[in-house]
Amino acid sequence: MPTFNPKKILIVDDDLLTIATMAQTLLRNGYQVVHATDEVRAFKATKKEKPDLIICNYESKKLDVRQLLKSIQNVRPSQGIPLILITESDKSLNEEPGILGPKQHLNRPFTREQLTIAVQENLKRLTPKK
Repeated sequence: MPTFNPKKILIVDDDLLTIATMAQTLLRNGYQVVHATDEVRAFKATKKEKPDLIICNYESKKLDVRQLLKSIQNVRPSQGIPLILITESDKSLNEEPGILGPKQHLNRPFTREQLTIAVQENLKRLTPKK
């Protein structure tokens, strides 16, 4: 009997309401969700949980997101973890080229449908083509 192995997504944000809203959407779509509210927990979750995708609030005032992403890259450099950065505008993304693996951004505000599509598109890149 084939086993169902849902993809695991790590949400990194300092706002619990945002985490809960995104997690609810992702869980309804069959994904496993882990979350972290600070850099230390996010770094540990990346090492322990080995997420297939990371969604991160790039412009958090409470998180040192740039340092976190560099630390994660050092732990799993060859893996190229897909990354969705939540931003207020895409201008801030131009400041940090080459961080982590393939990345996409979602500008706030975004809908549940936009989140779902972004996740599906990023995880599709992980699936080997036949």
